[in-house]
Amino acid sequence: MRQSLKGNMSGMNPYFTYRGTEQTRVETFSDAVFALAVTLLVLSSTVPETFSDLVTSMFDIVPFGICIVLLMLIWYQHYIFFIRYGIKDVKIVTVNTILLFLVLIYVYPLKFLFKVLFQIWVYSFTGAYDEREYIFTEVLRYEETSDLMIVYGLGAAAIFFVMAWMYRMAIRRKEALELSPIEVFLTKTSFYSNLLMGAVPLISVLIAALFNSFTIAGFSYWLYIIVMPLFHTLRAKRQKKLFPELS
Repeated sequence: MRQSLKGNMSGMNPYFTYRGTEQTRVETFSDAVFALAVTLLVLSSTVPETFSDLVTSMFDIVPFGICIVLLMLIWYQHYIFFIRYGIKDVKIVTVNTILLFLVLIYVYPLKFLFKVLFQIWVYSFTGAYDEREYIFTEVLRYEETSDLMIVYGLGAAAIFFVMAWMYRMAIRRKEALELSPIEVFLTKTSFYSNLLMGAVPLISVLIAALFNSFTIAGFSYWLYIIVMPLFHTLRAKRQKKLFPELS
């Protein structure tokens, strides 16, 4: 998939000179790890042996879909970074290895959280309160819900902070990479964006730890729909001010 995308640059930012159009072993290995993460999502579900099991397994479709979307978003960020800068030295390989490690250990908390949330929503919507109570007694006790949000939030924050770390490394090498002023600006935008993406789950972790509130910690993720559009709007205005010739 990565190689086919590199063969078609339509829709990419026209202000960037893409230095990583050649596929590297680092990217090939990374793609294999992302594929393994998707495989782990699939293998975490048991094969249905009866029709009742099949109906029950349908509950996994929506959580599985959400998990795939989130993993693809991380993978696409990874793809954009390497095609922009083409860095492949020891330092970036080390940081990339940390990122891949986090992705693999993030898979199970990701699947578990969205599966539980979806089941709670379905049972509440359909009035199946006995089944919902079963979740909070046999699957996840009430006192463990905040711990679940902490585990999930730490994983999500760590992934985005590592991505920010990678962009920070690109900024520090702007002379070696011969980045133009607009490329430096866009690189800093990606750096700040990943910091914000990591800050939201960190806020959720703090809420869960300090106030022991699963609900408030979960709703804190709605900050994304406020913070991220506002950030990109402000950066777009800043770009027009600094580079009016590109408008």
